[in-house]
Amino acid sequence: MSEIIKTEAIVLSKMDYRESSKIATFYTKDHGKLSAIIKGARSKKSPVGVKIDLFNYLQLVVYKRNNRDLQLVTQVELTSYFPEIKTDLQKLKYATAVLELIQALTVEEDVNPRLFKGVVRILELFNTSDEEPGVLLVKFILFLLKEIGYEIRLDHCSVCNNPLPTGRLPLYTFDRGIICDDCSKNSLQSSIFPKELFNLMIGLRNNKNVTIQDKREVDNILFFLEQYIKYHVADFKGIRSIHLY
Repeated sequence: MSEIIKTEAIVLSKMDYRESSKIATFYTKDHGKLSAIIKGARSKKSPVGVKIDLFNYLQLVVYKRNNRDLQLVTQVELTSYFPEIKTDLQKLKYATAVLELIQALTVEEDVNPRLFKGVVRILELFNTSDEEPGVLLVKFILFLLKEIGYEIRLDHCSVCNNPLPTGRLPLYTFDRGIICDDCSKNSLQSSIFPKELFNLMIGLRNNKNVTIQDKREVDNILFFLEQYIKYHVADFKGIRSIHLY
C-alpha cells in the first residue's frame, strides 16, 4: 500500500547517499521515527537539501510505502532551525544528546504525539532559555523515560509502592529503581542515592526552579541516568555527545 503523507518532523540524523542524494532519519508527529531518502538534496540548486539539517523542525511530504524501510521525501517546508543551538557549543552538546536518545530509544513508526511535542519544546528551550543546558537535558530524560515506560519513581518505593520515608537516604538498584529500606533487605545489591542529588532530581522532575551549586551535580545525575538506561536497554551504548564535547 502506498500513500502520500504530510507530517511535522525533527531531523535526527542525515548522511550523504550516492552522488546527489541524502538519507535522513526523522522523528515525526504522526508516524514516529521514519527514515527517508531525499533525491537530489546534495545539489546546490536543490530547494530541499539545505533544509535537511540536524535539529530542523520541518513540514514533510513523504511518499510512503509500507513494504519498504526507506521512504521518499517529496517536499519540505522549514518551520524552525533553532539557530542558537547551532552557534553555542554547550547548547549543541546537550541538544545533540536529545537527538541521540530519540534515535536510540524509539522504535520505527511508534507514534507518540506527546513525546514529539516534548522534543519540539525542549529544542525551543535550548534555543531561547538561559537555563543551564545540562539541567534541561536532565528534565528531558526524566520525561522521556516516563513516556517510553522506564519511569524512575521518586516519591514511592518502586517495589512495594509505599511512600518513601522522609529524612532517610534513599536506596536504589538499577533493576528496580528507588526502593525503601524494607525492600532493600530482599535485594542482593543496593546503593545509597546521595540525598542532595535525589532532591535535585525531584525538583527537576517537577520543573521547579532549582539552584545548582556545582555543575558536577548535574553531571552526576546524567551519569546515573545514563547507567540506568544502559541497564534497561540492552543495545544502548551511552550518550556519546556529552562525552565528546
